[in-house]
Amino acid sequence: MRTLHRDMKRGVSSGEPLPDPWPVFGKNRMAFRRGSLSMIAGPPGSMKTIMALNLVRQMGSTVPTLYHSSDSDNFTMASRSLSMLTGQNSDESEFAVMAQQQAAYESLREMEHVRWSFKASPSIEFLKQEAEAFREIKGEYPHHTIIDILMNVDYEGISEYNYQNLMLELNTMAREQETAITLIHHTSESAKSGTPPPRSAVMGKANQLPTLILTLWGDAVAGKLMVATVKNRFGPQDAMAKKFITMKVDPSICLIEEAAPGEFDGGDAIFRDGPWVDDEDKVNDSEE
Repeated sequence: MRTLHRDMKRGVSSGEPLPDPWPVFGKNRMAFRRGSLSMIAGPPGSMKTIMALNLVRQMGSTVPTLYHSSDSDNFTMASRSLSMLTGQNSDESEFAVMAQQQAAYESLREMEHVRWSFKASPSIEFLKQEAEAFREIKGEYPHHTIIDILMNVDYEGISEYNYQNLMLELNTMAREQETAITLIHHTSESAKSGTPPPRSAVMGKANQLPTLILTLWGDAVAGKLMVATVKNRFGPQDAMAKKFITMKVDPSICLIEEAAPGEFDGGDAIFRDGPWVDDEDKVNDSEE
């Protein structure tokens, strides 16, 4: 048994937020926290993996990261990462990786704080073994663990309709390792398109345990990615996804950036009232 004041004195990592990837995430309390589950969800083609890669880069080298990429191989992830880091288009990056160019090698060293696993159908035991191997190499568990994609985890009884038992296992792993686990997951394609899906569209009853769930809708032609906070234990949320932020995205180079205020309809700050909004930023809709 423990006392909270002594735990605090020793230092508490569980619940500690990872660095904000962009200022707008911090402004809206969209924090990925150690010791808990977070989720990025959306329909096919909503740029979920591009978002995950940009999160890793934006959080920086102070966040030791373990990335389980069951949906893409090492060539694909190396090419995508190289495009994100250099601004080269996909054809140029793929050629540079295949040719083993020294410049590509040097550019990818920016992601040296990330360790990758490419098993197509990892089991829970495999996920734990990789975390132990990470600790053996680095002296600590990863601060951030990304599982891309949840449906590929090999777990008895899992189906597209029920991920509850798997989520319990992952939640225990997050707490025991004090790692922030970010799950990449699907939403139902029956949800209305054109804006991020609501929380109810998250597939397989997987929306109960995560402390943060973001849903995505991308528009490659307009160069924008809409991000809705449909669940947030530590900040504002909108389960129906009617409020969202809009990011700039260039899928050809796998790059996401924060949009300038007013650059897209919807602006940058999406929550205009409540305890998380500074008084000077509150908007009184009743004023004429």
